[in-house]
Amino acid sequence: MDSTNEKYSAAATATATLTTAEQPEVAALQAQHKRHRIDEFDIARGFAIIAVVVGHLNGTGIPIKLVDFCFSFHMPLFFIVSGYFMKPDVRLDDAYVRKNARSLLVPYLLTSLFVVILGPLESLASGQPVGEAARRMATLALAALYGSGDNLNGMPDMVIAIGAIWFLLALFWARIFLAAANMTRCPGAIVLVLFIASYMMDGDLLWLPFSIQAGMGATLFLYIGKKIHELGLLERGAIHPMLWLAIAVTWAYSILFGGKLYMVSGHYGDGLLDVVGSICGTMCLIVFARVLKEHARPIAEPLRRLGTITLPVFCMHLVELDVFPWGYATIRIEALGLPVPMWVCLLVAHFALIAVMTAVLWCLPRPISGVFFPSRRRRKAPLGAHDAAVR
Repeated sequence: MDSTNEKYSAAATATATLTTAEQPEVAALQAQHKRHRIDEFDIARGFAIIAVVVGHLNGTGIPIKLVDFCFSFHMPLFFIVSGYFMKPDVRLDDAYVRKNARSLLVPYLLTSLFVVILGPLESLASGQPVGEAARRMATLALAALYGSGDNLNGMPDMVIAIGAIWFLLALFWARIFLAAANMTRCPGAIVLVLFIASYMMDGDLLWLPFSIQAGMGATLFLYIGKKIHELGLLERGAIHPMLWLAIAVTWAYSILFGGKLYMVSGHYGDGLLDVVGSICGTMCLIVFARVLKEHARPIAEPLRRLGTITLPVFCMHLVELDVFPWGYATIRIEALGLPVPMWVCLLVAHFALIAVMTAVLWCLPRPISGVFFPSRRRRKAPLGAHDAAVR
């Protein structure tokens, strides 16, 4: 842990010994510190989820370097940030597996269920026969069970990719692998072996179900996030400005001459350049998010809010990608003859649809919406006055 976190932990322990008058003030300071630390990560996550949607427009006429920019950091950022907030001494046990199953596998299953139900309905609405809709339901159900984010030759012939929510499966496995590695004397070596194995395994020859191979590779980014936190590298003044310049230049170089990091299939087109570039890009974006928060709040606040709901946004993005008739929508947009590039129109349409679907998801009964929105979960009984002050 860095010194700031140690001070915060000490303050939390000391709060219980303060007078009733002193406790609210200390609690407020703790909340302010916690918010300060969280804001910049939420802003970075908000920026990354936008990059995910933009990156998925590849092939619509969008500039390829814009796509390379998005793929140079977006998925590694999510894994690195997740690792940053992992407990340094986390170990693999039944409770840890259950906790991650609830937070990752349950949203995966519910999102897959939306796809399996809505996909055939879209087929029926477009005039396809019932038999074709039933076949599509079976195909989508099998895709959800296999859990691959991309169509690879190493998959069984009858299986297609479920798409973007491979991330939830990969994050589950990465957390499990890292917790297991923490129980050894050399967790870093175990993580490196997992990454190399994932890199060397050819997905066109063999691609394991449930995004296990993607999770093996993602473990490295989770571990790096944890080490960044432990070393306090994102604390103010921890890194010399000239070194930050080198980090930014490295990221820019990886975008210009790399940007082929496809974690979904374990493909790192430019090898070490893509890996190092994604780490540098993540660090730069988090620091940039801090600057936005302090000097451009009108821009930072929407990104922060978006960053707090990346799970439902991500899942609804998968649903609209899998079930919405984008081919038909593209034809209709072209017919309008708008004086803007097609990919810009599609980007606006994607974001508008995601916003509507996320709002609908919020309005669903709490047993469903609470899976995606923590604020929708039923709260426990109120704490006593003393406990509330300490909390």
